[in-house]
Amino acid sequence: MGIFIVIVFLALSSWMLVALFRRLRRQRAPTGSWLAFGALFACGVAVGIGCAFYVEYPIGARYRIGSFPIPIVFFHREDGHWVDFPVPEFQAWATALTNVITITALATLPVWSISGRQQRHEGPHSEA
Repeated sequence: MGIFIVIVFLALSSWMLVALFRRLRRQRAPTGSWLAFGALFACGVAVGIGCAFYVEYPIGARYRIGSFPIPIVFFHREDGHWVDFPVPEFQAWATALTNVITITALATLPVWSISGRQQRHEGPHSEA
C-alpha cells in the first residue's frame, strides 16, 4: 500500500511541474514568470530535501515520524530508547525522491495562480 501512495504522489507532482512548464511555454510567459518559476523551483528543491531527509515530528509522547509528507521511518519509544522501523530501502529512496518532487510542486503553486490569471485575461482563443 505504501508504494502505491508513493507512485500516486510522484505521478501527480511530476504532472504538475511538467504541466506548469508547458503552460508557461505555451503562453510565451514573460521573463518575470520564468524567474519566479525558477526561484520557486529551486526553493522547493531545497525545502524538499530538508523535508525528505531532516524532518522528524512527534506523534504523541511515544511515537515520531521521519520525513515529510510521506513518512520514511517510524520511531517508537521502548524502555527509554527510540527504536526505528524504516520502510524497505527501495521504498525509502523512492519516497525521498517523491517528497522532494512533491514539495517542489507545492512551492510552484503561486506561479500556477499567476499563469491561470493570465490565461483567463487572454481568453481561450487568443492563440493564433
